Amino acid sequence: MKKNILILIAIISLNSCSDNWLEFNNKNALDVSSFLTTENDLNLAVNAAYTPLAHNGMFGERYFYIINTLDPYIWFENPKAGYDIFAFTPNDFKNTWRDLYLGVYRTSDILANAYRVEGTVTPEKLNVYKGQLRALRGMYYFYLVSWFNKPIFYDETSLPTNPLGSYTNNEPDLFWNKLEEDLLFAANNLPATWASSETGRITKGAANAQLGKALLYKHYHYYLRFGKGGTPEAKANLEAAKAAFKRVINSNDYELIKPVIKTKAHYQAALLSNFSYLDIPVGGTSYNSENNKESVWEVQYNDQPNNNYYLPAWLCGGNRNYEYFGVHKFGYKNHEIDPTLWFEFEQVSGHPGGYTIDPRANATCFLEGDTMDWRPESGYNNGYVGSVNGKEVVKNYKLYAGTLAPPSVTIGLKKYSYPQFTTNSAPYSAPFNVRVIRYADVLLMYAEACYQADNDADGSGLAALNLVRARVDMPAVTTLNPTAIKHERTVELATEGHQYNDLIRWSFDPNFGIDLGTIFRGFFISPKNLYFPIPQIDIDANKGNLKQNPGW
Repeated sequence: MKKNILILIAIISLNSCSDNWLEFNNKNALDVSSFLTTENDLNLAVNAAYTPLAHNGMFGERYFYIINTLDPYIWFENPKAGYDIFAFTPNDFKNTWRDLYLGVYRTSDILANAYRVEGTVTPEKLNVYKGQLRALRGMYYFYLVSWFNKPIFYDETSLPTNPLGSYTNNEPDLFWNKLEEDLLFAANNLPATWASSETGRITKGAANAQLGKALLYKHYHYYLRFGKGGTPEAKANLEAAKAAFKRVINSNDYELIKPVIKTKAHYQAALLSNFSYLDIPVGGTSYNSENNKESVWEVQYNDQPNNNYYLPAWLCGGNRNYEYFGVHKFGYKNHEIDPTLWFEFEQVSGHPGGYTIDPRANATCFLEGDTMDWRPESGYNNGYVGSVNGKEVVKNYKLYAGTLAPPSVTIGLKKYSYPQFTTNSAPYSAPFNVRVIRYADVLLMYAEACYQADNDADGSGLAALNLVRARVDMPAVTTLNPTAIKHERTVELATEGHQYNDLIRWSFDPNFGIDLGTIFRGFFISPKNLYFPIPQIDIDANKGNLKQNPGW
């Protein structure tokens, strides 16, 4: 993306030569200086800074394509090639790199020029706009540094302007420090809530949650990785992470969605409302779905295909995740759950909902015969059939070698695939919003930060973890340790695009006992696979000054 902008700048420069006979004025053209002079301009510009998160390279498709295929509990349709065996090339990440830098450029460019509207809006209101931009940029930086190790850094003071120039790698601490600064500014200047007409904008709680998450990841990717885990600076970092999460918890703006009545239908509706595009009715109760009380940071989509459903949030309003990973009979059905995930969920007796297994298992997995949609008119209320709604990958490739019989020949992903999307351009350009951070995740990250900071001296981390378990009436655990943390994140956040990221960061802490070679069936190579490769086209564009990550 940056390369394209620089090429455009070069073309403009070349056409601005001094030969009079080449000079002309296009009276229909807008000069750059004529934009970003009113609040409406600024609002439109800020809106554009949100969209890269929703593009194909991020949550519009590639995020789940990459991260869930790398999840050891999920198989791709062809498990003998590709990401399941870490067989990918640097250019496989070009769209993700592009969209993250599209976000960095837009946010930084707007921040660099926001002075133009000073005097037309109050300083407080201007800071709200800047808060949105800096929260977004903080997230773009976060993914760049935690995935690509030493990418290119710039901000509003160092925008790339030379079309013939080349850029080099920057040290990780530059990203970690700047994103903390950005997210702190956002948390201090954004509102706790927005008017309903502004749904989807970043809130104070979302900024604090992302801040806490970034600082928690920094503990592993920076302090533990570089042998600085016991330093005063590392301890202060963990306390700052705890404080950020605590601000979200103490705000009382968020809550776990719980069953109103303790029946299986209500448990499932409460859990799946966090991944549905429609509110879920059960009897006289309706469980709110998108942007509900459990949602902290959510990427917005709709069901308008517009011009091209291959370009999420660009030329269409939806994403491609349902098309690729859902169970629609005409979708690609590229992902399938390995039965070992089912057995991660605890067996239970005497459950008030009548379950014999943690209710989250049935809210994560489609088993043979499971209801796929409550609406008769959808045509999907006859039950899940693995040979139709899946590709029977585990069966066909004989991938499961466990001693316990799996509950279903094929296990489909239920989150973001219930109910079925059947209108407009279905299964393409689907309207499921992506919940990037939800409150359950905040509680579990807070618990983890408490364990890392002081072994949860005051017990608040254990209490937070048990709140997540209590939502589904699972018995409380008595000790907060790596085993409890790993298990709870695995079963609560299964298939949501967290497991791989968790495993990588936990691998830097010996207390978590992460053997990446064993977990990834011998295909993981360290240090090569600790970070993604920088796209080769960008290394070439920067004339080799941008260096590849080790092993690539």
